[in-house]
Amino acid sequence: VLASVVATADENTVVRTISVSGIGSVETPPDRASLNLSIVAREPTVAAAQERAAEVTAEVLAIASDMEIPNNRVDTMSATVRPDYRWNRDTDTRELLGYIASREMRIELHDLDKVGVVVERAVEAGVNQVSAPQLSSSTARDAYREALQKAAEDARLNAERLAETLGLKLGKAIQVGAGAPTQPPRPVQQMDEIVTMSARAETYSAGDLTVSARISIVFEASH
Repeated sequence: VLASVVATADENTVVRTISVSGIGSVETPPDRASLNLSIVAREPTVAAAQERAAEVTAEVLAIASDMEIPNNRVDTMSATVRPDYRWNRDTDTRELLGYIASREMRIELHDLDKVGVVVERAVEAGVNQVSAPQLSSSTARDAYREALQKAAEDARLNAERLAETLGLKLGKAIQVGAGAPTQPPRPVQQMDEIVTMSARAETYSAGDLTVSARISIVFEASH
């Protein structure tokens, strides 16, 4: 909690203010998840690597269609191809092993019951890199407003206690500032944890998200 008392003077008046901050938080259940999937194909030629990456991408798109995930929630993003080298210590030269083609996809799910199933089927189709689900809530904006209200109440209580301690009367709020909504980051999951999650797809569940707000208020104060 940040608190301060300031007195400023001009020719005729002395203006006293109390500046405080408050915090508030609200728990809200997630109902959306974003999955980042990557296909990394290693093949002897550029064409073969691109073809393999395209095949897996097509299979993932088919899985999304089969699971009735709308097209506008499936995004095929970057596609890259690069040579795959290794260093030959005997000849002290770099040897070309083949080529690596990469494709990235993002799938947004509005049904958390599908998260584990999508991951499982995508891995079976050839996806070899899966990020931890990024969870969000369609009620996050309302939750932030509730957290903001709690933060304002916390700030006022802080100001009232400070004014009482200093023998001052608390007046009206003359300046208010609010920070952007925040929520703690989810721990990053490793690939083996993701695969384990997919193996128990039917029992996948997620805890509530915490939406926090911070507010600063300047109040008038008087003796």
